[in-house]
Amino acid sequence: MASLDAISWGAAALTYGLGDYVTTVLGVRTAGVQEGNPIVRRISGGDPGPGSFAVLKLVSVALFFATYWVLRPAVARLAVPISLTLLGSVVTVRNARIIRRRT
Repeated sequence: MASLDAISWGAAALTYGLGDYVTTVLGVRTAGVQEGNPIVRRISGGDPGPGSFAVLKLVSVALFFATYWVLRPAVARLAVPISLTLLGSVVTVRNARIIRRRT
């Protein structure tokens, strides 16, 4: 993996993986927020617990990473971690704002 790939995946892991995970779990557990993603709600039977949400997050990242490896040319592959970084940033900021309003 080239350094730009590694940096892109690192950013995706921090925002989509860790940022969304932490703010979702905090929101659900401490601020009384409900999970907004209908797919996650359906799979988890309501609001996800820390363990089930971690599993869902890991499976999701693994599927995106598999997509990344299949895409050609290499430039198109970068769209996967960059998209996850953008999505993770938006969702993490949104979650943090919701938590701040509720607490």
